[in-house]
Amino acid sequence: MNKYILSLLFVSFLFFSCSNSKEEIIEENNQNLPFALSTNNVTFHENIAYGEFERNKFDLFTPDSDAKTPIVIYIHGGGFTGGSKSDLYQNFFFTNLVDNLLSENIAFASINYRLLETNETEGVFKCMNDSKRALQYIRRFSNDYNINKDKVVLIGASAGAGTSLWIGFNSDLAQINHSDVVFRESTRINGIVALSTQANYDIPEWHNTIFKEYQPQGMSFEAILGLAQEETLLQFYGIDNISELSSSQILQDRSNLDMLELLTNDDPEFYVSNADTPYSLPTNADQALHHPLHAKALIDKATEVNLSYKALIPQMNIDNTNGESMLDFILRKLNN
Repeated sequence: MNKYILSLLFVSFLFFSCSNSKEEIIEENNQNLPFALSTNNVTFHENIAYGEFERNKFDLFTPDSDAKTPIVIYIHGGGFTGGSKSDLYQNFFFTNLVDNLLSENIAFASINYRLLETNETEGVFKCMNDSKRALQYIRRFSNDYNINKDKVVLIGASAGAGTSLWIGFNSDLAQINHSDVVFRESTRINGIVALSTQANYDIPEWHNTIFKEYQPQGMSFEAILGLAQEETLLQFYGIDNISELSSSQILQDRSNLDMLELLTNDDPEFYVSNADTPYSLPTNADQALHHPLHAKALIDKATEVNLSYKALIPQMNIDNTNGESMLDFILRKLNN
């Protein structure tokens, strides 16, 4: 099976299966491993609480090691309305990745975050800020889990990929004077793996920023609205009426969600692959959300600002990986 077909199957499966002191931590449960591993020298910590909400939990696999280990943190997909940290446990490609990472003395975490709800008022920042806090929490208590907090790669699929890019392309989001010591931790990371990603979350501008080449075929704001569906956009931005998309607050929010504009040459190198959607005019929400042009927009901006990246977009005949696999990329970023 060639690597393009493998990537296609891999990313498709990913989408569709798609306090202040140590004493305050809710005690985690060391359970049996959720899937088979090739090594027995691993501890599995289930449902570690990183915040006050029910879905503020993560699972952690730590290899037995005399030295602190790097870590890969996985953020699940599901359109910010579904999905779970445990989805990957039934995914052969990801269980194999976890096994390989642990064999290389690298820890692995999979996180949950709050989801968008009916009559949502906070919008997608709720979900993304939870993921940010999970990263900061792991760093705050890294000594307790024998983790090297200076060696972190984020990986995500779909919504998790967009969140990983949003965290990675932002300037450091640490709040060094915050009363909650978790928020004082850095959010800067060593690398990002983005699979079936969106390039930014200023969705009303996608007809200009992502799908401009389709404007002669009718791509417009109205077309984006039809593809994404009005109710979805209201939920995504936490608003009551579509007219609020142009309010000063939502315009500011849209700007803060524009990963393309956040991207600068001092950001971490990323590995991107949108390999499960045809390179053609999108005709439904799935195609619009995972189109190869999202990945192309990211690499075009990275090229413009001289940020290193690896991209595998077979539908567009784009591959600059030179045979470097996703695992190879992670190992390179964490072992340097």
